[in-house]
Amino acid sequence: MSHAADTHARCVALRRVDFARYTGLVKNLMGHATAVVICDLTGRRAWSLSRDGKSAYREAVDTLNATEPHWTSTGATVRRFKFGNKRCGYLTGIRNDLDDSWGVMLVIMDEGNSEALAGFDSLSNAMRSMAALVADDVGLLDELDSMTDELTQRYEELNLIYNTRDSVKYFDEGQDAIRSLVRNIAEYTQSSFCALVMADQKRVHSFSNPANPLSQVDALREVICADVFSHIAFRKEALIHNGGPRHRDLLAGIACKLMGCPVFDRNNDVIATLMLANPETAADMSSSDRKLLEVMAHKASRIIQANYDSLTGMMTRNGFEYHLETGLYKVRYKNIAHTVLNINIDRLHVVNDTCGHHAGDALIKRIGAAIHESLSVNDVASRLGGGEFGVLIEDREDESPEDQADRIRGAIRDIEFSWDKRRFQVSASIGMAPMEADAQSVLGVLSAAEVACAAAKELGRDRVQVYQADNTMLVRRKNQIHWLGHLQNALREDKFELYCQPIKRTGDNGPIHHAEVLLRLRDDVRGILGADVFMGSAERYNLMPAIDRWVIRNALKTLVANLPQRLLKEKVWAINLSGQSLSDPNFLQFIIDETRRAKIDPSNLCFEVTETAAVANLKAAGKFIEELRKHGFQFSLDDFGSGLSSFAYLKALPVDYLKIDGAIAKEVVADSVSASMVGAISQVARDMGLETIAEYVESEAIEEKLDTLGVNYVQGYVVGRPQPLRDALAELTDDVICGDDVDTASVPVLKQDDPTGTSAFEPLES
Repeated sequence: MSHAADTHARCVALRRVDFARYTGLVKNLMGHATAVVICDLTGRRAWSLSRDGKSAYREAVDTLNATEPHWTSTGATVRRFKFGNKRCGYLTGIRNDLDDSWGVMLVIMDEGNSEALAGFDSLSNAMRSMAALVADDVGLLDELDSMTDELTQRYEELNLIYNTRDSVKYFDEGQDAIRSLVRNIAEYTQSSFCALVMADQKRVHSFSNPANPLSQVDALREVICADVFSHIAFRKEALIHNGGPRHRDLLAGIACKLMGCPVFDRNNDVIATLMLANPETAADMSSSDRKLLEVMAHKASRIIQANYDSLTGMMTRNGFEYHLETGLYKVRYKNIAHTVLNINIDRLHVVNDTCGHHAGDALIKRIGAAIHESLSVNDVASRLGGGEFGVLIEDREDESPEDQADRIRGAIRDIEFSWDKRRFQVSASIGMAPMEADAQSVLGVLSAAEVACAAAKELGRDRVQVYQADNTMLVRRKNQIHWLGHLQNALREDKFELYCQPIKRTGDNGPIHHAEVLLRLRDDVRGILGADVFMGSAERYNLMPAIDRWVIRNALKTLVANLPQRLLKEKVWAINLSGQSLSDPNFLQFIIDETRRAKIDPSNLCFEVTETAAVANLKAAGKFIEELRKHGFQFSLDDFGSGLSSFAYLKALPVDYLKIDGAIAKEVVADSVSASMVGAISQVARDMGLETIAEYVESEAIEEKLDTLGVNYVQGYVVGRPQPLRDALAELTDDVICGDDVDTASVPVLKQDDPTGTSAFEPLES
């Protein structure tokens, strides 16, 4: 506050005192005085009690003004001065404990008043006492005013805080919320300029307050997007510049007062800065202003994190899809061509596995910056997740979309990246999809770019692949990507179903003690789908460990919940495992833990591993199988004889069963070569102490032939069709109850099957 403003405020405060309460006190303490006057700091009368009107007061003030121009700043000591015709005055300041001056007290006496002259000490004490009382009164009123002002300010701050929305879901909501936040801050604080600078230092949301204009706004915007942002982001603390020399160089000589505050994400990384600026003539930025700005920075953080990636500063998928919708509108109605790019970092997992995820994050950040530097002003970039980026390019006359994409690819390849003295070759695969006016949705265009990117990786990486609807490879890849989302949704919403199919000993029509648990997918449109429809996509995108975990956990729960222990122990339940699960270091312990939790004897479980998966990583598969067999689990080598068969590697795979590939087994009656192959497999299995199972056995003639060839078990339609696991368990339990073999009280209540039903389902072969 300026000196003049401070003096005015003190004068106003003094005049608010109720001096009428002091009349009796003055008469008792200073009854011989000609006049008692209270003046403010400008010399104006605030209150007086006089015997002869205002003449004595005016004469005294004129004398003081002539002899002591600064008489209103007198101290607490009582001073005596002479004026006029045989009159004298006594003067003391009205001051508080901090020696702040509120005004002066002037007492006028006639020199002929012998009582007054004889009682100077008494008069001085009375004046000081009264001055102290007045000072206390003024101080109390001033404190109440300050409290009122502070409460009013806090109330207005709360209004600003609570009326500024920070809970957003969609990108356009977030943009509106950011603009509103910046404008509200500028208007509430009566600042000239407010800006939110994003982490990429290119996107700025700003508001210039017309009620309090600031010169050099454009130059200031450039400065805060560069050096000022970097300064705040590096120090991770607020900056307050009130015109002194400390930060003048940082502002490149721009005359203003500035305050900046970092905006943090959940990991305490700076994702933006929030800044206020005023002319140098404005009041200083205070610590109270800083605290308010920090609160608003927290609100800005919530808005930003809903739509922007904290690592790269790029918008997330929500924001990108919003801009894709805008781009599709321009394509359809303004005839402005656009192209979508899907960019995926090549071999990012190598950096993560070798140097850790901090190194991977650093590389992602570098590549995000390189993509930004390669784009034009109308282009939009987004981090879609992991090492995947999306770019929307507005076609230009001077450069084709293919050239633009290749320029981005080159910029990424030029990055020199080292970590812990290791140097990595950086590259990215880019898929391109033109945005056509007849595109059904932006998701379809984005999916096409993802398909092309996957094809670019398959063709050798570090290349640009353009999507073409008639390209067979791209169509296949698109189907796989479609299944990726479908399977992820099935895992989240529990849309998988467990079926089972019996396996019986050849030539034996007694009770069946072996069954295979099968996986099906419940589709809202196509009904129940067999695993062969989606398994290729699940393997392609490394979803099999998650699916295998789902199958094991739910199979064990279903068996325990629907079978008494005696029936459970009489059967061997076969469950399929993928090659990806064999390579998962945590999967082995998962099986052991789930089996213990379900209290199932491991000898009642047989895990089926395909021949292809086992041979692909023979050492790991052998170690996995050997370790679980120590706990009592059994193993079956599935699809044996499908083309990779080598009896030599069976020594490295300690399995219990060989499951002969159904394509060979079902031809043993019609094809002598197939019969010879099955016979050879059976002979080797007997020599190694293994039992054999033949799949796809569709007739009694095939079963009889397999029996003569030495096959131990058969599985197929001749034995039984696949059916829901719970239905099979219900039949098994009913058979036992009808046969009076068990106490019905020991049989658990069967769970209700899924209400969708499967009456229209044609059972699939295993």
